[in-house]
Amino acid sequence: MSHDTAPSPAPRYGLRRAPLAALPRLHQLVLPTPWEVGPVQIYLAEGDPLTLIDTGVRSPASRAVLEAAFDELGLALEDVKRVILTHHHGDHLGQAQSLRDAGADLEVWAHADEVAAIEGWSVGSDEDIEETNALFREHGVPEELLARQTEMRRSWRSEEPPLCEPTRVDRVLREGDRIPFKGFELEVIHAPGHTEGHVLLHERQSGALFTGDHLMGDAVPFTETRVLPGAPDPADPLARRPRFRGLLAYLESVRRLRAMGRAFRTILPAHGGILESPARVIEEAILFYDVRVQRIERALAKLGRATAWEIWQALFPKADPVAQMRTRMLMVIGGLDVLEHEGRVATRWRDGDGGAVLVHAPR
Repeated sequence: MSHDTAPSPAPRYGLRRAPLAALPRLHQLVLPTPWEVGPVQIYLAEGDPLTLIDTGVRSPASRAVLEAAFDELGLALEDVKRVILTHHHGDHLGQAQSLRDAGADLEVWAHADEVAAIEGWSVGSDEDIEETNALFREHGVPEELLARQTEMRRSWRSEEPPLCEPTRVDRVLREGDRIPFKGFELEVIHAPGHTEGHVLLHERQSGALFTGDHLMGDAVPFTETRVLPGAPDPADPLARRPRFRGLLAYLESVRRLRAMGRAFRTILPAHGGILESPARVIEEAILFYDVRVQRIERALAKLGRATAWEIWQALFPKADPVAQMRTRMLMVIGGLDVLEHEGRVATRWRDGDGGAVLVHAPR
């Protein structure tokens, strides 16, 4: 989603020195990725300990740009002493272990809910194909389609080399923690939604907010939905498996930022430049998903009673059901989570040829 407020100009790749006058020893590094999202913006704080906020993907192109930026600042990769990860995705975690392999004696800091994903990262765990298939099966996606999508995603897993690798987490972050730097500190804000343990970092004096993928200059993030370990919630009459409901968590997180009002003056995201109108960016992120939840609710009202898959078909009749289904299906499931949480839909199990599926109806 594009924002009306034009982001500050940024280099295509490379070093952008001190983009905030109030934080002269903080620099933005723009690194290439092979994905449609385009470059990723990471941040370097000079001083002791020399700190990176996120690391970019693990690729020769990304490594070359990172090294060139360090050279321009008179630094070397082995000088890095600390890496703070906003979350575990490849364009954020990707080069952390590579920095260690280059000789950096560094600590990795991340939220408690990201540790397992960071330390156990693999292409297979990142794809999480079987759990996603089980979730989609519960929501009515046909087995034949699941098989085709599984084949496609497994072919991606065979690509070499991987753009990310696991690494050890040395310091666990939690809501309200303060991270010291020379001349300033960052406060941790836990903002789940895009991932379970996504964090934002707030510098109070300047009003700067590092947002990773939670708020961006040129898009709104997809939200994660995944099954959690443990027994079903005894309060759930449907006895469903416990699940991280990413869209519900995301909207709660963003509305919390809106309630914090004037605390933020500049957003430093992972994509889309630098944003000088935080209130507008926050409102647009909320509106983006509010509109989509309304569309899901209207589609369900027309259908009367439907699975998430039937709603997907109604909303995206021209979309490729293999290549374009996964993220949009997670959004439909997320929208139904929001509607159910707000008491606007009723959900029950229905038995069919493919086993039990979840069916929704307007209240």
